[in-house]
Amino acid sequence: MKKRKITALMSAVLMAFLMISGIGGCKGKSEKKPSGAAAAIPFKLTTFDNQEFSLEAMKGKTVVVNFFASWCGPCRFEAKTLEKAYQAYKNDGVEFIAVAVDDTEAGAKGFIKEFNITFPAGRDAAGEIMKAYNIYGVPQTNIIGKDGAVSYTHSGAISEDILFREIKRAL
Repeated sequence: MKKRKITALMSAVLMAFLMISGIGGCKGKSEKKPSGAAAAIPFKLTTFDNQEFSLEAMKGKTVVVNFFASWCGPCRFEAKTLEKAYQAYKNDGVEFIAVAVDDTEAGAKGFIKEFNITFPAGRDAAGEIMKAYNIYGVPQTNIIGKDGAVSYTHSGAISEDILFREIKRAL
């Protein structure tokens, strides 16, 4: 009886860890199209190459905001897809920004280098952007239209088909 309780407790702890870390909770995909799309919350982020990214300055462009962490398995799965989309749309007025959340600077920079991410990326060290966008798990990708409103939100690893479809819709 005691062994069964310990096993159940260990299982519950493991599931909680997986859900919090995004490993178990983000394997599937979750799509959300905001009804009456709300304006994206403006933020500024210093990128790893010491440039300042300002969402407010991007008004009039489609912006893909990807929240990630180096320890996140699904983030690793989608990294090449995001880079491929960036290469396909960077000359069409689409901006990309990767926001590392709940991560170390060294870990996030290592992730960017490992996956040859060439679009701007930076770390939300204080967690302010993460809180503003209600990020409870990674990855999460938000697509912001030219009007500055969030046109699409995707929790979990985003597929190439979905990402390209939603960027086209936002254009």
